[in-house]
Amino acid sequence: MKLFFALTLGFVIFINFSARSQELVPADRNTLDSIISENKGKVILFNYWATWCRPCVEEFPDIMKLNEKYKNKDFKLIFVSLDFGEDFKSEIQDFLKKNGVDFVTYYNNFKKDEELLDYVDKNWEGGIPGTFVYDKNGKLQTSMIGKHNFKDFKSAVDKYLAK
Repeated sequence: MKLFFALTLGFVIFINFSARSQELVPADRNTLDSIISENKGKVILFNYWATWCRPCVEEFPDIMKLNEKYKNKDFKLIFVSLDFGEDFKSEIQDFLKKNGVDFVTYYNNFKKDEELLDYVDKNWEGGIPGTFVYDKNGKLQTSMIGKHNFKDFKSAVDKYLAK
């Protein structure tokens, strides 16, 4: 009986963890403000991407590599998907699972695309991937539009980790 209970408990924890690992949360102005506020003291890298965006998909492993490198540092990675359509949530979840993402990911929930662009960076014209680095005070410092690599991401983050 104890073995059955232990196995059942383990299975429930595994299912709970697995379901949570690809948790998708709608992101609007309030959500993003909260993320920035809750992570004061950390360098935050926001990456706006989509499953249908080839450069986004190509740079994704480098961002995950960066996250692994800095997991024990004052660093926070936030993915915000710009996917849309009927099955976008399942497409995002499948992609995240395939790429080993085991933390909450967000999806665009602004009423208009222009509101998101203006919120993130008034100079951003909407090109993706869009990567934005915030310093430990929650101030946007670096905007990187288009595909980048590990070295680019590391360099952008390192500037503010040391401060």
